[in-house]
Amino acid sequence: MENFKKQGCLMVAQDISALGDLSMTVALPLLMMQGVSTVSLPTSILSTQSEGFGKPVSLSVSQWLPRTLQHWKNQQIKIKGALIGYIEDTQIGEKLVSFLVQNKLPFVLIDPVFADRGILYPALSDTQLKITQQLIEQADIITPNYTEAKFLVEANSKAGLGEQKVFTEFELLKKLEKMMQKEGKAVITGVEEAKKIGCIWLNEDGQMMKRMFPRLSGHFYGSGDVFAALLAGFLWCGKSFSSSVSEATSLTYQALKHTADTKREKRYGVDISTVMQKLAQKSAK
Repeated sequence: MENFKKQGCLMVAQDISALGDLSMTVALPLLMMQGVSTVSLPTSILSTQSEGFGKPVSLSVSQWLPRTLQHWKNQQIKIKGALIGYIEDTQIGEKLVSFLVQNKLPFVLIDPVFADRGILYPALSDTQLKITQQLIEQADIITPNYTEAKFLVEANSKAGLGEQKVFTEFELLKKLEKMMQKEGKAVITGVEEAKKIGCIWLNEDGQMMKRMFPRLSGHFYGSGDVFAALLAGFLWCGKSFSSSVSEATSLTYQALKHTADTKREKRYGVDISTVMQKLAQKSAK
């Protein structure tokens, strides 16, 4: 993978919660610890994360965001890549699609956040799904969970959602990669096997790879955000695709296990303190 570290900034476009360690709150420190220069582009500002604290108070950035992008352009800020996560506002999604189409960044990682545990998120609109697909068309890397991967492939087929066609894991990965930029790579997270859970992907030779760990009880809010940020950072710094996926999976698991061991309330997100320490030790070498 090309090293972008000295070429410019990685734009991080995700929601930011005043309470809860997930999305941009975990992405920025994980990237900064790897020496990645970032510019932050909140897709929405929330009083809390969207689950576990009732309905959060949301502040729209629909007017601020395009003006910010224009300001960066006027100031000749070198944005060479993007990490894009959860987008609730369809206007924001459309602006980000337009930005990617116009700028043709050399590195784009999309974490398509719209479903989990077999179901779509409540009140998800057809427009949001369409925007997600358009973002994926501009992506070099995508990190859907298993539910999202199946919905994306079904929605891209002639029959559409609900066709109930059974795809193998290998077929899912191949079909996802056909939806992306040339030579795009997909990583499917949250894949369960016996009492284990982890990621699957196709390596540089087209062989399916797996990185699995023992299944932890409960649902960890923000686990996908941690994984996507770690993966983006490793790839941005020039590590190979397979080694980046493997290391990101391992460190994400360590963060989740630490969160579980300390009995932290899961609605507060993932405790990344131990991962930050490990990244710091690596950077010091």
